[in-house]
Amino acid sequence: MARQHFTAPEFARYAGIKETELIRAICNRGTIDGVSLPESLNHAPLSVRVWLRKDVMLFTHTLNRARAGRKYTTQNRKRTSQTS
Repeated sequence: MARQHFTAPEFARYAGIKETELIRAICNRGTIDGVSLPESLNHAPLSVRVWLRKDVMLFTHTLNRARAGRKYTTQNRKRTSQTS
């Protein structure tokens, strides 16, 4: 059976982001590429803080879609400027 919780290093690895980027976003209560971080289960120190697996999976999916959309927009902008 799969584990139901992720620690910060596992979260970063699963989401494909640098651990330092995740920690910075957590400390600043911010976002990564415009996607809000999921709420942790506890507000313990980062070394023992955990997130629900399904929340991390949803965050990763949303982050990938946001990055793909930004990539598509950038490519589309380049094509439009080349045809003008």
